[in-house]
Amino acid sequence: MSEKEAPKREQVLTAAFGVFGRYGYRRTSMDLIAQAARMSRPAVYQHFRNKEEIFRGVVQLIGDHVAAAAAEAGRPGRPVADRLYGALAVKLDLVAGTVEAEFRAELFGEAADIAEDVIENLEKSYRAVIEGILTDSADELDLLGGPLTAADAAALLLDTLYGISHARQQPADLHVRLHQAVELTVRGLTGNPAQAQA
Repeated sequence: MSEKEAPKREQVLTAAFGVFGRYGYRRTSMDLIAQAARMSRPAVYQHFRNKEEIFRGVVQLIGDHVAAAAAEAGRPGRPVADRLYGALAVKLDLVAGTVEAEFRAELFGEAADIAEDVIENLEKSYRAVIEGILTDSADELDLLGGPLTAADAAALLLDTLYGISHARQQPADLHVRLHQAVELTVRGLTGNPAQAQA
């Protein structure tokens, strides 16, 4: 791909993300994607073979952005609860803030079918970010002496995030739930409620 083609591809992918979030995968057409990208349909086909290829590209692009933003939000220098919440909220904002509630389950299902390998790699990267926050905070948390490892705690938090993000509630309500889950987790890992205050 030439340097000239890359911005056009990203333009299509960015536009397509909004369209998928608004209409779901099944109701999204190449015409809708082309309109959102402010391109002709033939111009879109110069960069992508079909809607499935665009969807895979959207999953990869958004996943890369989420992993980078989560790593930034989880950087040391703040309490562990704040870092965990910030890194997890990035993904919640992506799902709850940009995808209509009625299409969340459909898009997750399509992503699992169409871009399973991409999702798997992105989930590993994201899990590593959350696990890294927990590992870096081992002096604040009681992870080393107990049966729950940083990897286990990260997996539990991500499972919790998955459940929260699939709920058909307003984004603000989902953020409250996420904040509560992080507080509960940190309290459980520290045994000290004062350390969990975010």
